[in-house]
Amino acid sequence: MDEILLWSLLLTFAGSQASRPMAQENAEFAVDLYQAVSLSHKNNIIFSPLGTTLVLGMVQLGAKGKARQQIRQTLKLQETSTGEEFSGLKSFFSAIAEKKQEFTFNLANALYLQEGFTVKEQYLHGNQEFFQSAIKLVDFQDAKACARTISTWVESKTDGKIKDMFSGEEFGPLTRLVLVNAIYFKGDWKQKFRKEDTQLTDFTKKDGSTVKIPMMKALLKTKYGYFSEFSMNYQVLELPYKGDEFSLVIILPAEDMNIEGLEGRITAHQILKWSSEMQEEEVEISLPRFKVEQKLDFKEALYSLNVTEIFSGGCDLSGITDSSEVYVSQVVQQVFFEVNEDGSEAATSTGIHVPMIMSLARNQFIANHPFLFIMKNNPTESILFMGRVTNPDTQKINGRDLDSL
Repeated sequence: MDEILLWSLLLTFAGSQASRPMAQENAEFAVDLYQAVSLSHKNNIIFSPLGTTLVLGMVQLGAKGKARQQIRQTLKLQETSTGEEFSGLKSFFSAIAEKKQEFTFNLANALYLQEGFTVKEQYLHGNQEFFQSAIKLVDFQDAKACARTISTWVESKTDGKIKDMFSGEEFGPLTRLVLVNAIYFKGDWKQKFRKEDTQLTDFTKKDGSTVKIPMMKALLKTKYGYFSEFSMNYQVLELPYKGDEFSLVIILPAEDMNIEGLEGRITAHQILKWSSEMQEEEVEISLPRFKVEQKLDFKEALYSLNVTEIFSGGCDLSGITDSSEVYVSQVVQQVFFEVNEDGSEAATSTGIHVPMIMSLARNQFIANHPFLFIMKNNPTESILFMGRVTNPDTQKINGRDLDSL
C-alpha cells in the first residue's frame, strides 16, 4: 500500500488560521487535543493546534466519506463546501506580511511527492490556494538523499533551530507523499524583563522536589486576572509581544492545587472568557526562563479523538489520487519553544526598562511551580501553541547564564 507520511514541524511560536467567528471551534479543538496528549505525557508539553489543523486540513481536502467526516468533526468545522473554511488563511497571511517589521514570521507548507506518483490537479490547486503549498518531487527510494533534501528545507525555514529532522529511516519503498508544515516566529516582549534582575530561585516540580532555575522578575502593567471557579483557584497573566499581534498567556494554579486538576477542567469557553475579564493591572511577576523542545506522534491522540479512518488501508482519499490503497502512517510534530528576558529569542535590541520596585504591587504572579501556557494571535483569538511546564529544563540553559546569576 502507498503511505502518506505527515510531518508537522513547528518552531518557537506561530500564527493563526482562524477568523474571529471560528475562535470557539479553534479553542475547542486545542483543548481536546491538549487533553488527549496530556494523558500520555506526564512532564513538559508543547504542541501547536495550528500545525495539527494545517496537516489535517491538507488531508481533509482530499478525503471522502468517513475519513473526511471524522476530520471535520474533530476540527469542529461547519458543513461548508470543501476548502471554504480555510479561506481565512489568505487574509491572515496578508495581514502578517504587512506587519513583518515588528516580528519575524515564516510559514511554509510543502508537498513532497514520489517521482511518477500522480496526484490530482484539483488537490494540488487546493493546497496551493489555501495553504500556500509548494510542490516538490523526490525519490523516496533513495531514503537518505530524500531525508537530506527535506531536512535542509526544514532547517532553512526554522532559522536553523530544527536540524537533521529526518534520518531516512522514516521513509520506505511504500512512501509516496510527505506533507511538511514549518512555522517560525521570533518576537520581542512589548515590555522586556531586565536580565540583571533575573535570579536563581527554587522551582517546585510536580513530584514535590525543588530545582534551582533562572527566575525573571519585573513589575509590569499588563492584563491580569484571578479566578475561582469549580473548586479551582488560579491566576492568568497575559504578556504581549511587540506590535500586540501575539501574546503569551500563562495560567498558574494555586500552590495547593495540582496541575492535572486544572488542565482537566479548563474549557474553550473559559479560555475565550479570560480575554474579556482580565484587566490592565500592575503585577509583580516572577517567571522562569525556560525552553521546551518536543517531538510528538499524534496518532494515538487522534485515535482518542475519533480520527481513525485515515490510518486504515481502506480509507477513501480519492480526492488526492485515484489509488485505492493510500493511507496516513504518521502525524508527527516537532516544536521548539523558548521564553527569556527579551521574548522568543535572545536579541541585542534594547527596550524601555520598567523600574524594579518589588513588593509594592498589589498583585503577585509567582510561577515557581507547574503552570500552563498558551500562545495566541490577538486579532483572531486563535490558539497557536499550548503546553505546560512542570520542570523548566535547566540542562538546556547555557552554563554561562547560570554562572552569571
